[in-house]
Amino acid sequence: MEVRVALIGQPNVGKSSLFKALTGGDVRIANWPGTSVERVEGVVEYKGRRIRLVDLPGIYGFSATTLEERLSRDYILSGEPHVVVVLVDATLPERTLYLAVEALELTGNVIIAFTKTDLAHSHGVHINYELIQNKLKAPVVATSIVDDRGLNALLDKVLETASKPSGKPLLNLDYGELEPFVESVQRIILEHRVLANYPSRWLAVRLLEGDAELEERLLREAGEEVLNKVRAVRSEAQRIVGRDLAALTASKRFQFILEVLGSGIVKKKVAGGGFKYRFFYNPVLGPLASILFITLMFLAVFTINTGFPLNTLLSALGQEELAVAVENYSVSGLMEEYLGAVQEWVGGVVGNPVAASLIAEGVVGGVGTVLTFIPLILVVSLILAALEDSGLLPRMAIGAHYLTSKMGLSGAAIFPLTLSLGCNVPAILATRASISLRERLRLAITLPFIPCQARLIVLLALSTALSTFSSSLLVIAGYLSAFLAFITVNYALYRLQDKPRGRSPELLLEVPPVHRPVPRVLWWMVWSDLKHFVKRAGLVILSASVAAWLLTHVSTSLQLTLDPSDSVAAAVSRVLTPVLEPLGISGPGAWMVVFALITGFFAKELFISSLLVVSGSPTVRQATSLIGLTDAELIPLAVFTVLYVPCVATLSAIYSETRSARHVVLTVALMMVIAYAGSLLTRLLITIG
Repeated sequence: MEVRVALIGQPNVGKSSLFKALTGGDVRIANWPGTSVERVEGVVEYKGRRIRLVDLPGIYGFSATTLEERLSRDYILSGEPHVVVVLVDATLPERTLYLAVEALELTGNVIIAFTKTDLAHSHGVHINYELIQNKLKAPVVATSIVDDRGLNALLDKVLETASKPSGKPLLNLDYGELEPFVESVQRIILEHRVLANYPSRWLAVRLLEGDAELEERLLREAGEEVLNKVRAVRSEAQRIVGRDLAALTASKRFQFILEVLGSGIVKKKVAGGGFKYRFFYNPVLGPLASILFITLMFLAVFTINTGFPLNTLLSALGQEELAVAVENYSVSGLMEEYLGAVQEWVGGVVGNPVAASLIAEGVVGGVGTVLTFIPLILVVSLILAALEDSGLLPRMAIGAHYLTSKMGLSGAAIFPLTLSLGCNVPAILATRASISLRERLRLAITLPFIPCQARLIVLLALSTALSTFSSSLLVIAGYLSAFLAFITVNYALYRLQDKPRGRSPELLLEVPPVHRPVPRVLWWMVWSDLKHFVKRAGLVILSASVAAWLLTHVSTSLQLTLDPSDSVAAAVSRVLTPVLEPLGISGPGAWMVVFALITGFFAKELFISSLLVVSGSPTVRQATSLIGLTDAELIPLAVFTVLYVPCVATLSAIYSETRSARHVVLTVALMMVIAYAGSLLTRLLITIG
């Protein structure tokens, strides 16, 4: 079935531009029957559905004082459109939201689309669309034709709304002292069963306002007696209220609009950009300044969260006690200590060792993993929000663009790229700052190649087991292979996606004036990111933690066991050992490496702990010696652990951002192939050398 959409908005709200952006300019123009007013229609093919957009004339309201207002109102009430999209100018929300409020009183299939959202920031307007959506009780979508922002989201909402019954109007405003008279007129309408195609409450309000066209229709359908009853109620209301009723209802609507915007919009006076930030535009100073800013942020974020890399620097300077203190009193250090105490308490309270293990390791461990990410996401989101709200982030992207464009990326990619060095999860979330959808998808797929802090821990642990090869060279080789994989895959995808279409990495963005971040706006942005992560990724991580416990504590005979070597995971690992033979890893202990790689999928740092548990060794050197791994096998293994599948938290973040299982599967497949190829190449080079 074709979905018909009425597109309506006040003049100069950006309606025609949005209509052209959605339809591609392929439109049909005719006149409304019996009038000289143009009716413009266009068709969009989206997700296998045909969507017909009808661009209604620009109007200020539904008072029907003009021909355009009557045509628009009649078309919406005709039942022909399945969805009504009302446009609101994000730079002038107080004025342009009035029509949306009237539409919400009229029908129940309304979507509010904010336009010109790319300009709002430069006007000092900060909008919390989620709060406004909750207040209006209708879908709200932020759009911009400059970078196609929100266009697909708008079409998704159109299909979703069209699939539901339109129902009653979404909004019933409280008209205060006029309410008793609204109820009286509504009662008259319902008793005489007239004008049934109009919502009775809306009709009552309009008749009290003195809508001449509706009075004529009421006279034709119900007769003069019913009309006189309505007029008598209106006269009494006019006498008691003591002011024009249309002016009263309009003031009530504007009062409601101010209440909605008061909670969902912050306006801040902005000044000029200022010459002191122009160095971001310099081809030499710009990239250096951007990298310096981001490096300092990276150091601040992860020092607060984990103590790294400040603890490593202090340790290198001989300040071991201070390094340990920085690590222990970091957010993650304190949380790890607390969760360890909780797990120990569970073990003491629950008598059954298997049940205690399930609760402590599976449930508490899963919740702990989610909680461990929360401080990191909070700090990262806060810094990113402050940079974005202040206007510095666009300038940093401009400064970095010269370098990143060589890799097929815009300058906006520099921030998530740097964040990945600490953790891939907040980096994936930060791809929302990407200018284009294509670049965002490429980053979501390729960012997991960048080694996070957990993979650094694995590299450092494996380096301690080397006997001849330099441990520092192993870490350097691991990072070089990871960055080479990221650049190569990203550039290859860029060549496939954009280069054939003649698209170069572009950085088309609004550069707003610099101003102090608004705390209220920062809270909106941080809370949105945090809620998004907990709702989407939290459940996946917790489920994966319990699943990992079951795999390692259920034997092949489906009996519970506390010996990992008898578990289903161990049995599967033994079957998969031939996969590692080309890397030189074979023999009776090879299954332990496979098992460690499997558990590393749930959390990369589990690779080392799992290797120690199943081998029964106190150190990595002893564990690798027991398995029979030489330097020639350890080095390819290190490369493999850096490049193979991301952790489950990263995969859940990719899915939550792309809403596509196909992209998750593509990420896993690419990383596995490249990890295997990179390890084989490393093995070959060692053999030749």
